[in-house]
Amino acid sequence: MSEPWQHLHATVNGFRMHYVRAGSGPVLVLLHGWPQTWYEWRKVIPPLARRFTVIAPDLRGLGDSERPAAGYDKRTIASDVRALLAGLGIGRIGLVAHDWGVSVAYFLAYDNPGLVDRLLVLDMYPGIARPGASLDLAAARKFWHIVFHAGRPELAARIVSRDVEGYLSHFFLSPDYTCDPSAFTPEDIAEYVRCYSAPGALRAGFEYYRAGLEEDLANLAGCTRKLEMPVRAFGSSALLGDVTPAWRRVAEHVEGGVLDGCGHFIAEERPDFVVTQALEFFATLA
Repeated sequence: MSEPWQHLHATVNGFRMHYVRAGSGPVLVLLHGWPQTWYEWRKVIPPLARRFTVIAPDLRGLGDSERPAAGYDKRTIASDVRALLAGLGIGRIGLVAHDWGVSVAYFLAYDNPGLVDRLLVLDMYPGIARPGASLDLAAARKFWHIVFHAGRPELAARIVSRDVEGYLSHFFLSPDYTCDPSAFTPEDIAEYVRCYSAPGALRAGFEYYRAGLEEDLANLAGCTRKLEMPVRAFGSSALLGDVTPAWRRVAEHVEGGVLDGCGHFIAEERPDFVVTQALEFFATLA
């Protein structure tokens, strides 16, 4: 059975970006998180492609995209996505994002007024933190991986490379992050392990975290106006909870809430929910 999408490549900002494309109509762009790739959206692309042109890139350094040595701040990665869209002649989009893809989506919307018609957010804030924010002990324990990844990305990559499958499986199968581990088949995990076992892939992924605590904080501090497009933001009950207060600090029109009984990987645990929200929220996209 053939795949319901095309695998394509484009050169953007000096590197080769892999993306998938499906369907026709108004454009929806889907931005994945870590430790994922475009494949995060495999369950939602077919139903969305019946009404939209769906574009799901592998972000800089991840999946089957090339792995530049630098440029892992989310503003630069947003410029990668903008360059891809410009090359495809696309000037108006609906945007769905998860995890680090959300931080990319924020800068894509902020830096390109008029590009993003609406933004659907899944379990993430605009960035890891705001400048000057404190981190209590409970939060430090819950988000231990952020400091591990960010502190010394190359060292973390060397350690994790000894058991990529075991490390990634912890995030996909642990109740700390996932309410329904059956959402991930052995084949699904194998695909993510394939991508993150490629040379340089772990380091690139961990650079997202280093930049998240360095360049991203500085860039967020310089964002002084609020987003004007509608934002719908849902957090998971297993991890971040209600993310709407964080989004109301940076956007004028925010709605959403908490998805009970769901883990961090919403598009994989609850693809039905994502599809329903997207079809309703982007119904007016033209």
